[in-house]
Amino acid sequence: MILTAARWIKLNEATQYGSIGKSRLIQLALEGIIKGAPDPDSKRHDWIFDRQSIDSYREAQMSSISAKEKALEIMRS
Repeated sequence: MILTAARWIKLNEATQYGSIGKSRLIQLALEGIIKGAPDPDSKRHDWIFDRQSIDSYREAQMSSISAKEKALEIMRS
C-alpha cells in the first residue's frame, strides 16, 4: 500500500501507484503521455515520475468510451 503524497515518485512506487508495469511507464514517459525521466540527481539514473500525470492518464482512460461503446451509441441513434 502506498501512502505517499510526494509529487515525484520513483519507478517502483509509480508502478504500484498507477498499477502500470515498469516498461509501460517508461514507454508512456518517452512518448510524452506522462511526465517521467531518469533522475539527474541519481547516480544510477533511476527513473522518476510525476504522480499527477499518472492520475491524469488514468482519469482519461476512465472517461473515454471504447470503440465498441461508440459504435453501439451510433447504432442506437
